[in-house]
Amino acid sequence: MAHKGSGQTCAFFLENAAIRVLLKGKWRLEAADGTHQFDADKKSRILFFGPQTRIMPIAVEGPFRFIQMQFHPGANGSHGELSATATLDRIVDFDHVIPPDRHGKYFNEDDSRGHWLDIFENVARNVLNALADATPSPLVIDFERRVLTDHTLDLDAFADEHAISRRTLERAVHNAYGISPKAVLRRARVLDMAAALLGVAIPEEEAEFRLRFFDQAHMTKQIRKYFGMSPGMLAACEAHLLRIDLEIRQMRRVAAMKALGMADVPWRSPDEHPASDR
Repeated sequence: MAHKGSGQTCAFFLENAAIRVLLKGKWRLEAADGTHQFDADKKSRILFFGPQTRIMPIAVEGPFRFIQMQFHPGANGSHGELSATATLDRIVDFDHVIPPDRHGKYFNEDDSRGHWLDIFENVARNVLNALADATPSPLVIDFERRVLTDHTLDLDAFADEHAISRRTLERAVHNAYGISPKAVLRRARVLDMAAALLGVAIPEEEAEFRLRFFDQAHMTKQIRKYFGMSPGMLAACEAHLLRIDLEIRQMRRVAAMKALGMADVPWRSPDEHPASDR
């Protein structure tokens, strides 16, 4: 997805690894290994973001533009500097991976976002296909779909369905996500609730999301753990970039529901404009 806007203080929160190409703006990002600053007004910056276990505060000065591509869990491999465990809540400078002649000069700011995406897809296919050493396993793909659609997923039953041990499942999920299966489920519950609070979830599901918590105090504690603020404070935030990340997740939930054959999957009216079009 391609995005543009004007300077603001906000945050990112993607549960899967992603590449973001910063095309414009002066960026400051607070990652697990400290503060990162990038001036995309001088040259585009290509960054690899590991999966997140909490909000990543960011600040952008001036007009900004960026392109974002999110990976499936495990698509970045289970070993090496880009593995989920090695990059959890971290940023890796990816400039050295993209040939210098393919940096930002191809992204004319007068072109449409669709044109940016066409160019980026072409470059990404050529570069990432050469780097990829494996595809996500069917086990991990099925686990991702089930986590997106069933917060009560029974891990022992899921392991039995795939004829593997609980330990094998835990190892596969940890390699793909960087955290344990239980932690993946806890984070999923909170991200869905946050999407509802920010108005980018399916409206009919908000009541069900709230029932995932023992009570209001439990929900407040969990929202504070992942977002560093109360549910009321989160709901009051403009948080345009955070809304985009959370809406992307809700779109993935709908896709997972359809892949699993769930009927009558609700979503927005065709006349509504999702946050990612802003």
